[in-house]
Amino acid sequence: MVDPLHNEAEIIGRCANGDADAFGQLVNHYQELIYNVVVRMLGNREDAQDVAQKVFLKAYRRIETFQGESRFGTWLCSIAVNEAVSERRRQSAIRRSGAMPLSALDNDPDSPFDPPADGPRPEQPLEAEEMMDRIRSAIDELSDDYRAVVVLRDIEGLDYKAISQALGCSHGTIKSRLHRARLQLRAKLKGLVIT
Repeated sequence: MVDPLHNEAEIIGRCANGDADAFGQLVNHYQELIYNVVVRMLGNREDAQDVAQKVFLKAYRRIETFQGESRFGTWLCSIAVNEAVSERRRQSAIRRSGAMPLSALDNDPDSPFDPPADGPRPEQPLEAEEMMDRIRSAIDELSDDYRAVVVLRDIEGLDYKAISQALGCSHGTIKSRLHRARLQLRAKLKGLVIT
């Protein structure tokens, strides 16, 4: 978890009074954390960028509702998880309806430059990339509740209290979900050797 900014309470107070520059400080400080949470929840970098922007927009519009009962980063993570879950549901509904997303129309074969996709980097061995793909796929197959606790605890390193606050669940519920999620991951990744 990212440590709070120095004078964070003062900066948040300025944001609540409409100071956009103060909010920019918060965005700069927390943007990597929020992006990482969202990309791991969605599994898609482009969608994660859009959703991360929505998270900060929603936080800016609702900054006066932040009570300070949790850390600001925890509050942002809560918004990020909720927005990512909403986006997954929206995408699932689109797939079920058979509608073609607008992004599918952007694949112009005559385009003069097509930047490389999120595929393997030349310096990584193919086996390592395949292993990471398998792990990402296994996490992506988890339910939203399980994926959220795995991302927040095992990937982002939040403590149980922060996760409880972010997801609005009891400490026991978080531990139970994490245990079940890990069991499911272990079953999905059976035979995969991680060194």
